[in-house]
Amino acid sequence: MRYFFTVLMGVFFFMGLIETSSLHATHNRGGEITIEQIGDLTVRATITTYTKASSVAADRDSLTIDWGDGNTSVIYRSNGGGFGEIIGNDLKVNIYIGEHTYPGRSTYTISMTDPNRIAGIQNINFPNSDLILFYIETEFSFLNPQFQGFNNSVKLLNPPIDFACVGERFVHNPNAYDPDGDSLSFHLIESLEASGTPVPRYEFPDEIIPGPDNTISMDPVTGDFVWDAPQLRGEYNIAIKIHEYRNGNIISTTIRDMQINVRDNCETQPPQIFAADELCVIAGDTISETIIAEDPDIGQQVKLSAAGGPFELDISPARFDGPEGYTDPPVESQFTWETHCNHIREQFYQVIFKAEDNAFGNAGLVDLRNLLITVVGPAPENLEASSRVDGIELRWDKPYACEETIDEYFNGFTIWRRDTPREVEIDSCGTDLEAEGYSVIAFGQKDSMDGSYFFVDETVQKAANYCYRVTAEFARRGGEGNNPFNRVQSLPSGEVCAQLALDIPLITEVSVQETGTNDGAISLTWTRPLTTDFDTLEFVGPYTYQLWRSEGVGTEDFQEIPEARFSSLTFAAMTDTTFTDSGLNTVATGYTYRVTFYTGENEVKYGQSPDASSVFLFSQSANRTNTLFWDVEVPWSNYAFDLFLLDDEGVIADSLGQVEEAPFVHRELVNEEEYCYLLKSTGSYFLDQIPDPLINFSQKICAIPLDTIPPCPPLLSIKNICTHPDEFSTQDPDNLVNILQWVVDECDFFEDDIAEFLIYYSQSENEEAELIAQLPADQREFSHSPEFGLTGCYSLRAVDQAGNISEMSNRVCKSNCPVYNLPNAFTPNGDGFNDLFVPYRPYLFVERVDFQIYNRWGQKVFETSDPEINWDGTNFSGTELAEGTYHYRARVFFIDLSGEESYLFKRGFIQLIRD
Repeated sequence: MRYFFTVLMGVFFFMGLIETSSLHATHNRGGEITIEQIGDLTVRATITTYTKASSVAADRDSLTIDWGDGNTSVIYRSNGGGFGEIIGNDLKVNIYIGEHTYPGRSTYTISMTDPNRIAGIQNINFPNSDLILFYIETEFSFLNPQFQGFNNSVKLLNPPIDFACVGERFVHNPNAYDPDGDSLSFHLIESLEASGTPVPRYEFPDEIIPGPDNTISMDPVTGDFVWDAPQLRGEYNIAIKIHEYRNGNIISTTIRDMQINVRDNCETQPPQIFAADELCVIAGDTISETIIAEDPDIGQQVKLSAAGGPFELDISPARFDGPEGYTDPPVESQFTWETHCNHIREQFYQVIFKAEDNAFGNAGLVDLRNLLITVVGPAPENLEASSRVDGIELRWDKPYACEETIDEYFNGFTIWRRDTPREVEIDSCGTDLEAEGYSVIAFGQKDSMDGSYFFVDETVQKAANYCYRVTAEFARRGGEGNNPFNRVQSLPSGEVCAQLALDIPLITEVSVQETGTNDGAISLTWTRPLTTDFDTLEFVGPYTYQLWRSEGVGTEDFQEIPEARFSSLTFAAMTDTTFTDSGLNTVATGYTYRVTFYTGENEVKYGQSPDASSVFLFSQSANRTNTLFWDVEVPWSNYAFDLFLLDDEGVIADSLGQVEEAPFVHRELVNEEEYCYLLKSTGSYFLDQIPDPLINFSQKICAIPLDTIPPCPPLLSIKNICTHPDEFSTQDPDNLVNILQWVVDECDFFEDDIAEFLIYYSQSENEEAELIAQLPADQREFSHSPEFGLTGCYSLRAVDQAGNISEMSNRVCKSNCPVYNLPNAFTPNGDGFNDLFVPYRPYLFVERVDFQIYNRWGQKVFETSDPEINWDGTNFSGTELAEGTYHYRARVFFIDLSGEESYLFKRGFIQLIRD
């Protein structure tokens, strides 16, 4: 909304600090603060401002910087021989540099405040924006240099000044580059006059003549600010907050204040850039992209430029070759970047191509195009795996393409492993192996032998198939310990899989055949050791299998099963690999088994199988639902579980579905009716020599759904004249009401199961709540008028059809908050209408006020403690004051819920009109 009157702000309380010569000077357009860490606790700060060149009276050869630790410094302008640089369009660029050493490691807010912005900014205290403070800041954190390295704030490569046209889509990008490779996010905020304090009467650009054709947005990833489209000519300011993240934590925040000059004499269309949007390249490759700029307007010339992180690099920076200055379109330039292994990082590099026409002489309409470039490390090549006695050995090519880097950027190799092979589509921009099921088992590996890098995985076990990939790791280094930070992995190698020798039995079946309390039975099957892996010459017969049982899933209290002992004089005759274990209580528990393999006359233990359990199915019943769970611990991978519904004879009647893991919820059942189930597991060792798939069944179970679980507690909210004054503006002060509203979480899946709601009330937070109402299930609102205004605390419970009562809802307390609204204008001209400045009616619960009014120079002209105020537009001596805008500050006192006096702070503006 546009306010057509002059408004002053709290800055007038600081007027005594501002020299008379600069009181009405206009000055700042935009700027930011950049921080570079140059020592353990020392930084170099650069303040960059863009100012009004013609405002000579407000020109600053120095600025005061607040370091955020209680110290300030005067730092001097360093560019243009100390005079700054005038760049046209009434713009001057000023750069101020200072250094500071801090007392300790912490987070500091480094800021600069200047008395003057330029006048006439459309969305800041219009038209008196020159009276508003200009404030910028960067919040900077000193990290632990032993582990996190140094920190440098973001660099903004595009100036904080841009031009737009009425009715034309406008795009600006600050072109942020972080030299440490930290990730960034962008957020649009209000311009500030102090830390955390927005300037008075700030309006976002889309609030000036608002409508569907006037929208703004900020891309949090790329930093694109889009205004589609300006509606009114003039100068506008926005502020962009840029967060810098390392390891998921914010380590710096920069606030840039920038200005947009909107013109209405635009009779041309902006130019258009043709370029790629995104590239992924392997370090060492050369990027060569042709960038073309066209202009739809005949006779219009175009200037094509580029800026971004690749141009800021010390090692092999990018080039942009093409015509300089304004040229007849089409304009063609070449972007070239010979990437280097030190360029590898997780965060993309951003290049912004800018095409600007000369519609306004030496400035004009602009088109921007972002090119996001991800530089990835090459994959280690020719990975091989082989089994040996002590583990699995991996080998891959040496040399690696990026093992030679500057400043030890190559940090060794990372070894990844998973237990099952699976197809993985490798993304050319990088693949998250952890998301694909791999785990890191080693990092920083650089061992080599016989012309290859190698690694031995000694943590493997028999009866498992292991799959590996290798990546190269790169990391920046800094700080006292020169330790790595901002680690990034290369593209992964190809996958290789291997296993240890299969010279032991492997259990492949533990399937429940019969369900019973004392006549249950489980069928077991195991494999023989492979003849290719077991040396019968070294380990001679006889040979014996012994089956062991432990009651429970995953338990280890193993007992021999006497009747499950199988022996043979020769290995070829060892064909007994099945057994049915009977006389079990498969209703109450699952069972775990192992097979031990003995050799020789003395039955020397050669090895044993990994433990494997039966699938034990159990349930939890609730209102119209049975939830099925199961326990199973096996050395193979179960990748599917099928649930079946059984008929009265225990025969499969229907399939309920397949899931990958527990639980499974069977819904919409009939309470107190029995349902019976069976579970089938499907899995595999993923070993070529082992049968596949492995099918096993659980015991049969039955469950009866019952409504024994209470409903979830409702979520309560309350509105009244304090929270929604517009809805209660005509409310009778003698008939105040709290309106309770609530919603029910369907955590028990059936909202129609609710029977009623119980409402509780207490007059204070410390009193015990009493039941005041019982409401039907379809009611979601209740009105209550407390004895004393609006004071009181409320909560409620839900009751279901079975009589289960929920826990108490959230408790909501309301106080007699002050309802005290003030107009923004009055007319003390003696006509009997609106001659006094008074609050709107009704105002409620106000005990007293501390009300003060100031003129535009910050001088107090009126004060009172009477809530009625009754200001007639005169000062303390009774003299009529001039028309204009006055500023008020007020503390409004009231009695809160605890019975103590509290107050709210209000401030605003009053337009005094006599004519």
